[in-house]
Amino acid sequence: MILILNFLKEHDSNLDKINEILVNQGPGKISSIRNSIAIAKGIAFAKNIDLYGFLSEDITEKGLDQLVKINKKNFTNIKLIKPLYSS
Repeated sequence: MILILNFLKEHDSNLDKINEILVNQGPGKISSIRNSIAIAKGIAFAKNIDLYGFLSEDITEKGLDQLVKINKKNFTNIKLIKPLYSS
C-alpha cells in the first residue's frame, strides 16, 4: 500500500482524486493476481470507487494508452472479476 501511496504522491495525486480503478485479472502468478485484486477491491470499497477488471490481452492488443479509453462495456465489473491464473 505504501508503494501505491508513494506513486500517487510522486504524480501529485491521492486516493481522493481517483474515481475508478482498473485491475489486471491475468493471466499471471496466483499470488500476484490475488494480491492485486484484493488491494484494488479494498481501495475501491473503502473509497466507494468503481472497480473494473481487464485481461493482459487488452493491453497488448490496444496499447496501454488505449486501456483508459476503452468503453467500460469491455471490462468486467467488480462483482464479476474472475482471475486467470497461470502456473
